[in-house]
Amino acid sequence: MILFKKVEELNDLFIRNKDMSMLLNEKDRRTLDSLINEISEKDINSNLLKTILGLQENKYSIEIIWQLHTKQIIDFAEFITCYKWDLDHIVRTLLCMSESEEKLCQEMLTDLLGSLLILLSGEPNHIFDQHIQIIQQFLTQSSLIIVRNHDGWVYLKNLKCSSFLTKSTIQKIFKIMLKNMLIADVDFHLNIAYEQYRLYKTPDSVYNMLTMFLDEIDEHVIYALIQNVLSQHAEKANWKLILSLISTFVKTKSHVCHMLKLKLEEFFNQTLSKSATEKSFLMQKAALLIFRQCCLEIGLWSEYSRWYSSYKPNVDNAKIFYSLLTELLPIDLPAALAAHINTQPKLTESCGDIQSDYVIKAQAQLMKINHGEDYMGLFKNYDDCENRHEADIIKVLEYFKSTGQVMRVVLEACVFRNKYFIGTFLKTLMNTQLVDDQLRNRFIEKLNSMNKIPKMVYTKWKQEQQSIYFS
Repeated sequence: MILFKKVEELNDLFIRNKDMSMLLNEKDRRTLDSLINEISEKDINSNLLKTILGLQENKYSIEIIWQLHTKQIIDFAEFITCYKWDLDHIVRTLLCMSESEEKLCQEMLTDLLGSLLILLSGEPNHIFDQHIQIIQQFLTQSSLIIVRNHDGWVYLKNLKCSSFLTKSTIQKIFKIMLKNMLIADVDFHLNIAYEQYRLYKTPDSVYNMLTMFLDEIDEHVIYALIQNVLSQHAEKANWKLILSLISTFVKTKSHVCHMLKLKLEEFFNQTLSKSATEKSFLMQKAALLIFRQCCLEIGLWSEYSRWYSSYKPNVDNAKIFYSLLTELLPIDLPAALAAHINTQPKLTESCGDIQSDYVIKAQAQLMKINHGEDYMGLFKNYDDCENRHEADIIKVLEYFKSTGQVMRVVLEACVFRNKYFIGTFLKTLMNTQLVDDQLRNRFIEKLNSMNKIPKMVYTKWKQEQQSIYFS
């Protein structure tokens, strides 16, 4: 009778917690733990508990399933097979847990996913088709969640530390996740990347996630993933993550970053030899951008300039290369244009005309940018003619406030758009009517300490500032 009463009490607890996504309250949590222990002691094979589960129309809290799983009464994989939960429902529940900040949810997710992933580490078997479907759906949808929520990858860190999973399984999961995230369309397409890639800063959470991935995935796999993305999804790939991946790779694997540079250069040369189609042109743009990003992360523009000055494509590739650079003129950065103008690679005479034509157009574009302060700021062409440069200052100051650093686009403008930098940027920044703006003043002092402000300009600003203060 006592056992029957315990079973009835457990049955009532199951009925109260039918929603799979539900967590138990503290009282039910204690009750469940106690009842499972008592019934299991009297029924070593746990057949009674399995019978109770089978009578409940397959509706249980995820925590109930997990508790039975940890007590080795049922395995999560066994639960899916025997009790036939709707696969989409299971995936949705696991995805909600992946986004949860509750420690218990993350612990449960690690255990339950681990139970499924163990099956994938063995030989292929059609018996496990349902389990593989759940993993595939979960990883695909989780990749998209992480793209939107940069902190949604915590469960991957837990899986990496799991003692139940083999290293090869973890590597396989990380490779799948990275591949999915790299091809996600996040409305930051190729042309936008060309215009803004020197402004984009990798969020800390993304950097930490990619560092973890790079600890497990070797450079050859990374290169293969990049090549696949550029070949299949060049225009609408996740360019933010691609740029971040290159930056993180160079910073965390400095001993092999030049190897990556050589591989990316080789891939770029391969794209130049493709037939002239719209797809091949997109690949050329994409390959050049990612190669340039690698150069800049290794040694800023000097690394790219050294490469460009010694570049020796064959005649056909040279013609395609300069046609590509000509097409990119409207969106290329001033620093890139300056690098192309300052030192020319020595090409055969048959390429001289197309090279000279590009240089003339690049010089005209750079002059247009340098003299175009009436319509062009640091970041974009603003509709508001009067406030566009102040909008640039606000963005620069926000970055300085959060990091204590000067944006690299400002430092590059100091070199490659010097006339604009002094005549427009500094003039707007050092407006003495804004003397009470302490953040602005600190930023000015920071630039001056880096020798980026002409001495006479700084002295004049200091004098005007004191004059206003004592008036």
